[in-house]
Amino acid sequence: MKIDVQLCGLAINLVLLYFIIKHESVGLFSEKVFKLCIAVYTSCVVLDILSIVVIAYDTKYPDMVVMAVCKLYLCLIVTTGFCGFFYTYSDILHLRENDMMKKGLLGFLAFGCFCIIALPVKYHHEGSTIYTYGAGVIATYIFAAIFIVCTIICTYKYAKHMSLHRRRAIRAWMYIEIVAAVIQFFNPEQLIVGFASSLGLFILYSELENPEVYHDRLAGCFSRDTFSMYIKQVYADIRKFSSIIVCNSDEWKMEEEQARRILVSMAEFLGSFGEAKLFRLDANDFVLIYDKKEQEMNEIESAVNLDIIRQRFSKGWGTDEPVITKFLYIPNNSTVSSQEEYIALYQRYRDSFEADEISKTLDETAGERIREFNQMKQEIKNALKEERIEVFYQPIYSIETEKFVSAEALARMRGKDGKLVMPGKFIPVAEETGLISAIGERVFEMTCKCIKERNLVEMGVHYVEVNLSVAQCENPELSAIYDEIMKKIDLKPEYINLEITESSTLSQRSILLDNMNKLMNIGCSFSLDDFGTGESNLNYIVDMPVKIVKFDRSMIQDYFSNDRAKVVMKATVGMIKELGLKIVAEGVETEEQVEGIKALGIDYIQGFYFSKPLSTNDFVKFIETKNAS
Repeated sequence: MKIDVQLCGLAINLVLLYFIIKHESVGLFSEKVFKLCIAVYTSCVVLDILSIVVIAYDTKYPDMVVMAVCKLYLCLIVTTGFCGFFYTYSDILHLRENDMMKKGLLGFLAFGCFCIIALPVKYHHEGSTIYTYGAGVIATYIFAAIFIVCTIICTYKYAKHMSLHRRRAIRAWMYIEIVAAVIQFFNPEQLIVGFASSLGLFILYSELENPEVYHDRLAGCFSRDTFSMYIKQVYADIRKFSSIIVCNSDEWKMEEEQARRILVSMAEFLGSFGEAKLFRLDANDFVLIYDKKEQEMNEIESAVNLDIIRQRFSKGWGTDEPVITKFLYIPNNSTVSSQEEYIALYQRYRDSFEADEISKTLDETAGERIREFNQMKQEIKNALKEERIEVFYQPIYSIETEKFVSAEALARMRGKDGKLVMPGKFIPVAEETGLISAIGERVFEMTCKCIKERNLVEMGVHYVEVNLSVAQCENPELSAIYDEIMKKIDLKPEYINLEITESSTLSQRSILLDNMNKLMNIGCSFSLDDFGTGESNLNYIVDMPVKIVKFDRSMIQDYFSNDRAKVVMKATVGMIKELGLKIVAEGVETEEQVEGIKALGIDYIQGFYFSKPLSTNDFVKFIETKNAS
């Protein structure tokens, strides 16, 4: 008997089974299907060997037994083809959940097996050469080939649903099966189909299903990518779970080796809660997922464990520098409705803790805020696409000339119903999602066009102020982008003043300074917005090459209601004026405030006393009327 190749295939399958059983399973659907594939393929190799044995010793067994073993082996060959196709579409949710497709595939498999059983199968035994042939064998090749071809087609038709890595591994698996089948079809004595199947499984294991792929190498628990796949599947299957998210501070002030040791210790401690699955998230964060069938049991276990975990983390990890840890507790995953919303919930709230707050429970209210956030994010994207972003202008009054010589350009957004959306609703979302850069560029371009096309300079408007977000300030390409816009519109840069906000969160200050210098070199000027609300104050003025300082509304209001604020304000105005800078007072609302501001020696006034922000047409009419008198 020539069963060396089959024994090699069996050995490969048994080794794969050993490593799969040895490692903890995360419970992904593809993992379960792969285990089914190994079970079927191993059974197929065993029956391949068994069929050779019964044929070799056919005189010792009844013909019925020999035929039963041979036909069962042939049926399993078709079943391996079915498993290959089943594994391939297991990641494609709408196919996986299609009951009609499942029933159709199982029916086709059953029909194939029926044909094999019903059709005659013969065998050849001459010396050590053993093989089967006949109509039943032909049927086996046909049905197996159909499944293999469908598998390959699936990797092309649904390529967008699979990673390139996955598509290539599955195709390699199928091509090996095809080559082996062709060789054995034309050389029936070469019994290599079973071994080829095992070799294909080995490739799949190495490339896709190796348990190590799902683990974080450093911490030893499941990885961030595995977490995303797992959560996506849990929500697709409408399963309930509760979770504890351990949020460690982003920067650990210690040596790398010590940080690694602490991370491993944390993972080992958190991994000791065997009823939960442990994943490492971004940076040094972890999440424990409790996903038993009963949601009430999940909540009880996670709540108890949260107290134990908090107590352990409060003791520290044996370092001089403490590791600051906060905890997010999500008792019920139905707080949000999808993997994307769950990730957004985590990212949004991990940095929302107060200084003395240790843990935060995220309930339906938190979920509703995330949904509103996502809806507004999509609304901003649609508004940018559908050109529903507008610019309103608030006039700025010059005390010296008694004219309106400037204005601040303000972003506004209209909803689909035509009504304006309050800036306080969409601006924070735009800043958090990075869409503020696109809004800023749109506002800048529209402002440049307004200055040029509406002849604002001829009406006495010397320049228009345009806000820059922190994200824009940290973009190395900002100066080039704005320069190109001004050249396209043919607008002189001196008609543009760019507002920056004093911010302790601006991490790339060198990039901002580089952008400022490049834009000032071509003629733009800069002003410091919201002065008095940040942490930098006068130091910021010294560091930044601005020409104008804008006092925040709160600073103005305090001046008229607080005696100490008056002293500070007068001293501040004196210092800024000595530096040769101009001052704008924002938020001026009454005549009393106007007179007080004038007495202080401030240069410009902006506020509702003169005008609220106006649409382009209304602003042009306002300037024409006021500056003409």
